[in-house]
Amino acid sequence: MPPSNLAALLAAAALVLHPLAGHAESAQLIRSEPLRTQPSISAHSIMDVTRRTEVQVLEAQNGWTRVEAAGGRTGWLRDTSLDRSRTAAAEPGRSQTFATSGAGGNAWRPLPRASQHALILTIGQPPGTPSTVLDGSAADARLGAGMARLSGVPDANIRYRTDSELDRDGLHQAFAELDAHMGNGDRAFIYLSAFGIHRQVSGRCGEAILTHDGSAFSFEELAHHLQLLASKADKIFLILDAGRGDGPNATTISTRFARALSDPGCKATPSSSEFSRLPANVAILTASRPNENAGGTPAGGLFSQALHACLSGEPAFDSPSGLLTGDALISCSRQRIAASPGTQHPGLAGNGDLVLALQPSDQPSRDARQFLRIIHAQRDQRRRVDVTRLSAATGSTRLRVSSSEAGYVYVLSAGRSDVRLLYPAGNSQQAPIQRSADIEIPLAAEKDGEWLVIVADAIRRPARAGFVSDGPSALLRTDAVGIHELTQEFLSGDGSRTCLFSETRNLGPSQALACSSRFGAAMLGAAHSK
Repeated sequence: MPPSNLAALLAAAALVLHPLAGHAESAQLIRSEPLRTQPSISAHSIMDVTRRTEVQVLEAQNGWTRVEAAGGRTGWLRDTSLDRSRTAAAEPGRSQTFATSGAGGNAWRPLPRASQHALILTIGQPPGTPSTVLDGSAADARLGAGMARLSGVPDANIRYRTDSELDRDGLHQAFAELDAHMGNGDRAFIYLSAFGIHRQVSGRCGEAILTHDGSAFSFEELAHHLQLLASKADKIFLILDAGRGDGPNATTISTRFARALSDPGCKATPSSSEFSRLPANVAILTASRPNENAGGTPAGGLFSQALHACLSGEPAFDSPSGLLTGDALISCSRQRIAASPGTQHPGLAGNGDLVLALQPSDQPSRDARQFLRIIHAQRDQRRRVDVTRLSAATGSTRLRVSSSEAGYVYVLSAGRSDVRLLYPAGNSQQAPIQRSADIEIPLAAEKDGEWLVIVADAIRRPARAGFVSDGPSALLRTDAVGIHELTQEFLSGDGSRTCLFSETRNLGPSQALACSSRFGAAMLGAAHSK
């Protein structure tokens, strides 16, 4: 066969296998199904892909479609499980891709986003410490990185520093490098495992991290770095697995408090005053209360093991709102630690309502109003949103919404078991307000109800979250699926490839806004004037 004919034949074959050659086609799963290595029901499963996941179509073959799913993984799905009418082209915005890895138990892992960063800091056995103290720093690094991935940090954005890199200057440098890599509005996950000490600084005793060279890195210095990061970040989460006191520990675990290297007679302050003035976009999860011990085993710190298990869904977290907040994680970790040989009391400083990861709960929200308040707590508090009631016809509500920054307006209300979208209504065209706008809602505000008014950088598509028309508004039941879908739509931002894989610093101003997940918000109700 002449080469030219062979080339034509190969091109024709490619068009058969790739019916949309030259086009980027997406599809959405209508049911959960394993992603398989070959187009056969008996082929090995790569991972499970969940309902409503958006995948990229690569080729079709005899009732099977090869797709690209989470993390760049490719494999085969049955055509009958794919809906090609609900694609990114039909619904511009983000995909709602979540997947469970076969090797990862029941943990749901969100698509990693380039706007999320992690810093994993581990300081093992400190100099001068008896050799009987266990060094779990390698295990801690794995646990910390695992938690970062479960919260949506891509592997390329996880930075590690350990032992000899973490003398006192090295710790300062690590935080400075994180600041340099982050763009405005990015999120940071910081994990720090080390031994704690009590040291006297400027005539006052305080808690500190024992650095690799035996110096003290005080909690005040740590809080200062968090303040700097928070000034540009969307959210900051710090997991601090370090001993904070010289209280008793069970003999089956090692203490994480270096008593022999603490200042003689020096005790920490009875309260964690160093972390008492944190910005509202910072949450610190600590392994123990002040003056109480934290401990570990060769598998890592007890607190780190417990948190990783909670993020992985073992045990299932219990949260009134159905969301994995800092408070819910602390409660879950206490439950896990209570069943272990060691005894310690995890605590939280900062904003306990911040949502660390968007893992779905197996349980519905027990109170949709509490769910709405948690969404409100995720707002960018540097933005001011004011809401004023205006006179309106009977049976309707007019609001004047003023915002320090332009954005798209959404108004939600909640009952005990459902959330209503009050504005925008139906399929009305969405347009951003600049500074202020008057909006009319064809429903009267309930006397004891609460409304959440959101002004978001980027457009949201409530229909994609599952809202269905219900008279002049739209309704969403807050069962486990509804809570997950609504949270994805309003908190995670656009899931297009540009937003997922492009660093914030490399996006132009308009694209950065389109990819932003940030919003301002105000609660309006009987107890709220603004």
